Amino acid sequence: MLFPISSDQIYALAASDLPSYRQLRYDGDGIDLDIDSLTPSDRQIVELLYRRLGDLLEILRGHRESPEGTFERLKAYGDSIDWDGLIKLVRGLGSDDNDDPTRAKVFHDLRGGGFMALAIYLQMIGLGMVRAEDTHRMFNLARDQLKIMRNSVRGIDPEGFARDRGHQLHHIGLLLEKWGGGEGHQLQGARAEVLVDSHFQGAVSERCLEFSALDRVIYNLINNATAHSADGKVYMSILPLGEGAENLRFAVFNRASAQQQAKIEGRFPGGPGLLFQGGFTTGGSGLGMRICADFVCNAYGLPAVEQALAEGHLGARFIDGYFVAWFHWPVAAE
Repeated sequence: MLFPISSDQIYALAASDLPSYRQLRYDGDGIDLDIDSLTPSDRQIVELLYRRLGDLLEILRGHRESPEGTFERLKAYGDSIDWDGLIKLVRGLGSDDNDDPTRAKVFHDLRGGGFMALAIYLQMIGLGMVRAEDTHRMFNLARDQLKIMRNSVRGIDPEGFARDRGHQLHHIGLLLEKWGGGEGHQLQGARAEVLVDSHFQGAVSERCLEFSALDRVIYNLINNATAHSADGKVYMSILPLGEGAENLRFAVFNRASAQQQAKIEGRFPGGPGLLFQGGFTTGGSGLGMRICADFVCNAYGLPAVEQALAEGHLGARFIDGYFVAWFHWPVAAE
């Protein structure tokens, strides 16, 4: 597969000998809220969403064995659910509470993550625009969002959360299954083909909770790249570092328009990596890249995003008209 940014260019983005300051491996926590801390109205919406996605996941489990039968059950369930109403409620989560940074980040990923793309499918069911072959993509999105919800809202499913915390290796194949098929990723008003080039075979996390943290980083970057892609394509390279491959370098990139590049370079003369500090947006919340930075800092025991940028644990750069954002994740011990 010919990528517009080569592996050599990705390797040249940062040093390969990344220091880690953790004594114990990161388990995926750190950006979460207790369900009892939510307002009654937000809690009701979050619990309703979790139940609906759980029901949806059970229907979609048959997507491999019986895609047509699964599709018919999906349509029947869609006819009984007011998806539009639920999506509207979810998009309004936390609208009255933006003072707490952690709360804002949790609500961002509840509205975003896999739900942002799944919502498009849910809205299209009633319009007859969802096909049997779409059930595979919907299954992955629903499963991922349920894990993200358990990761970010403690107490929503104590039994599921306990399972997520248990030791269970997650292979790179789970990421390639979701992103490596060249399927379209769609958001409200944007769609892109996602293309993946992976040079790694092995485990990327040691438990579901950690894998969902990695998912939250990847979804944020791919959602951002999809929203701003100038040619309807998003690329992700996954490269091992060093002979022992103790870390992976993930790079997500998209072609940027000249206007986008000029705006970002004008706003960040110190380099577009400063986007990871958060607060800048061209239509979103300005939180997505900061959430990525916080998870990467947690994974390596870094006290500040500034240190992560300085040491190359993450960063961003324009290369040949492409906006390239990268981050690292420690390889799991098998």
